[in-house]
Amino acid sequence: MHLEPTSTSFEQSASKICLRQKSLTDALSWAHYQNEHDRIFYVNDKQHTLSLYLSGGYETQRTDVKSGHGAPGKFCLMPKESESHWQLGQSQQFMHLYFNDDYLKQLALKVFDIDPRTLQLPELTFTSDAATEALFRHCMATSDWQNNDNHLAMEQVTDTILVSMLQNMGIKKLSSPVTGGLSPKVTRLVCDYMHANFHRQIYLVELAALAQLSEYHFCRMFKQSLAQTPQNYLLKIRIEQVKLRIATQPLSVAEIALQCGFSNQSHMGRYFKKLVGVSPSQYRILKAS
Repeated sequence: MHLEPTSTSFEQSASKICLRQKSLTDALSWAHYQNEHDRIFYVNDKQHTLSLYLSGGYETQRTDVKSGHGAPGKFCLMPKESESHWQLGQSQQFMHLYFNDDYLKQLALKVFDIDPRTLQLPELTFTSDAATEALFRHCMATSDWQNNDNHLAMEQVTDTILVSMLQNMGIKKLSSPVTGGLSPKVTRLVCDYMHANFHRQIYLVELAALAQLSEYHFCRMFKQSLAQTPQNYLLKIRIEQVKLRIATQPLSVAEIALQCGFSNQSHMGRYFKKLVGVSPSQYRILKAS
């Protein structure tokens, strides 16, 4: 079965096979490949890619830069917008984790309190990390990707892998402020306001007034500070509230949708599936099991 994730582009390859593929959310996806005796021009044009060699790779090397050779347990990190040339030898299998830039920056902000404007991924070729390799092999490679019962667990492991990657990069909070974007005080004010009023319609003019900015400049500076638009930030607050109510309250999905600021169940369900990866009804079943 030949499949291509939409997150990357390759030159034509006759021997590369996608063994399986899994989209967790619109920001996270996985693919498991097999390939041999091939030359590949890899264009990473939409998302970042973290790749692990599961088997083989001893004769694989990059031809556009000086590099060693691959091997089981070796990682490659290919940031968005990177390009690379590869010469492959005998049969090898590898897994790719695709993740978008905004998701990674929001995760770094949430876990490490890192200003997302400071986060830049390095390009890495054939590095090793035993802890992250164990997560790839024992949690992801052995998981049944087609079983929706595993969906939430796979998403949690994926976040753990990304956090481990950030830790290995030596991520730490900068002591000096970064220029541009909203000030920390204004950011807290606006975010607290959105958390307190998520259940109703919030107008952009309200948020801009809190920041004492025009709507245009507020949107631009909010995105710089939080790696997402005000609309997406509010949507995620609402989805988290939906998840909390689904897991703890015996309300119908329609009732929960209205409580959390959505116009109707269908409106909520569409965004829930996009961000969580399963429908609200499936999520309730998974949390109850």
